[in-house]
Amino acid sequence: MNYVQKIIKNVCENKNIEFNLVSKDWIMVLKKKDKIRYIAGYKFQLNNQASGIICDDKYALYDTLKLFDIPIIEHKIVFRNYNKNDIINFFKKNSNDLVVKSNMGTCGQNVYHVRTIEDLFKYIDALLIDNFSVSLCPFYKIKNEYRTIILNNNIELFYGKKRPIVYGDGKKSIKELLCDFNYNYFSKIKNSNLDVVLNKNEKYMYDWQHNLSKGAIPFQENNNELKQKIQDLAKKAFNILNLKFASIDIIELETNEILILEINSGVMIDKYAQFMENGDIICKDIYSKAIDLMFE
Repeated sequence: MNYVQKIIKNVCENKNIEFNLVSKDWIMVLKKKDKIRYIAGYKFQLNNQASGIICDDKYALYDTLKLFDIPIIEHKIVFRNYNKNDIINFFKKNSNDLVVKSNMGTCGQNVYHVRTIEDLFKYIDALLIDNFSVSLCPFYKIKNEYRTIILNNNIELFYGKKRPIVYGDGKKSIKELLCDFNYNYFSKIKNSNLDVVLNKNEKYMYDWQHNLSKGAIPFQENNNELKQKIQDLAKKAFNILNLKFASIDIIELETNEILILEINSGVMIDKYAQFMENGDIICKDIYSKAIDLMFE
């Protein structure tokens, strides 16, 4: 069992709910008296299927929220029979600076920052081998990224995600600086390029993405005005999509504009829980409330 499954099993034991794993441990089956509920991966039996599909499809989410004037990052969908000139025009329109990703991808996987025509088509064609569609979006200059977990229209958790960026002191290697930033992640990374010692105040960015699974760390935002603004936007999108349980990622640009980045119908809290003090308690509490709502 993985981290989340262990927590769900523990919650079920405390609530006298029968817990079983099926389909190679992919599906959790929960039974309470005559009621049966399911959790597939990180997806709880709470959101309706149509809303879940919209969230999982990056272009569908963009096009839907745009209809309601919700600020969201722009997406262009690409299928296997794409028009090459159309893509080149979109590339030029966005200053030859795009992000190419699987339209249905998660966890920051299969995401590429491209600045040349050659790389643009290389990654589009590579992704289309295993994916029905690919999504293109402009490369945004992001100051910070934030995640809001919402259950039944209540905000259960809010935190920022800080990218692995370090500054040299003229003594420590990049690897040592990164370990100071996030020891649990970077102590396991083996890369000889990280043995270089940076000059004093020299900046090094390990990854341009904000995923906790790629070395980023969570932080608490102290600007209450910004926090409220982000949470209000998250709730607005949540309600427009008729969701019951979701995590909403919102970016703050260097221009201070805020935009929806993505909405996940499967709620992953395990990485956060492993970083924070009492994180397992927070994770257990949120999943416990979600299970209660499933059985109402």
